[in-house]
Amino acid sequence: MKTPQDWTMPQLIRFMIYHTANGIALACILLLVCIYFDVMGLGTMLEKDTSGLATFLLFFQTSLTFGAANMGIAVMGLGSDEKD
Repeated sequence: MKTPQDWTMPQLIRFMIYHTANGIALACILLLVCIYFDVMGLGTMLEKDTSGLATFLLFFQTSLTFGAANMGIAVMGLGSDEKD
């Protein structure tokens, strides 16, 4: 029987978590840049929200989308054996 110290995460799960985290980080960086430079009035609009709910929802939804898209692209690229 394996003990918790002997258990390791399967390679494909680590692969998926890694690429999802990269997508989430990319989304956060993109949103922070858009807020900082006030792209299309985004920073001004979020500044008026006192509860912080709009900022949370914006970051959550964008991170979820970018994370899933990045993971999907990485998984679809697993089967390609073509040499460029």
